[in-house]
Amino acid sequence: MASTVEQICNQSLMLARRTRRIADLQDGSEESKVALELYSQARDSLLDLRDWSFSRQVAPLVLLKGPPPAGGYSPGQPWSNLYPYPGFLYEYAYPSDCLDVRNIQPYPGPMPDLDPVPQLWRVDNDLLPNIVMGVATGPPAKVIYCNTTSAIITYRARVTNPSQYDTGFVEALVAKLAEQFSVAFGENINVEQSARAKAMGTAEIESSLRG
Repeated sequence: MASTVEQICNQSLMLARRTRRIADLQDGSEESKVALELYSQARDSLLDLRDWSFSRQVAPLVLLKGPPPAGGYSPGQPWSNLYPYPGFLYEYAYPSDCLDVRNIQPYPGPMPDLDPVPQLWRVDNDLLPNIVMGVATGPPAKVIYCNTTSAIITYRARVTNPSQYDTGFVEALVAKLAEQFSVAFGENINVEQSARAKAMGTAEIESSLRG
């Protein structure tokens, strides 16, 4: 199985009927320039397509703001950008490698929660997400609002190391890139479309087996 970016791209180039191979993405060839343009976006869109087991991550969230003042907001203590968006108790930083949030849950206690309650959360953007010496400052950032203290996130991560990919994902990525290479180089894409459909079908079966 391909375990480097270059190997994945070379398999795609073979499907796209290109005779030249890539030794390094920075080698300056026409193929490497096209690969640099297409690879990352193709990888991320495929990662975002389904819940691949290797990209599933669980981690504690970093608190940015909250909770609101004791007793809630009032004319004497109005809401300001020092606090989370109205309706939410906490504001957390959005993980830098997160492609999609799957679940938010509270930090586990001494006893397992045998009847977990779904948590309310929302992904948004905050122009002033950081609190420095009592003042809300930038830069703007993607954040997560929720009402869960010490929140833990389950998310689909941007995995950039090909050695972590499973076989089904590699086959699907090779086929997806082959189709895009064919378009970029003006080749006939019928064969590549068929290969991609077959690879995606294989990946779907493997993903369902893993759970």
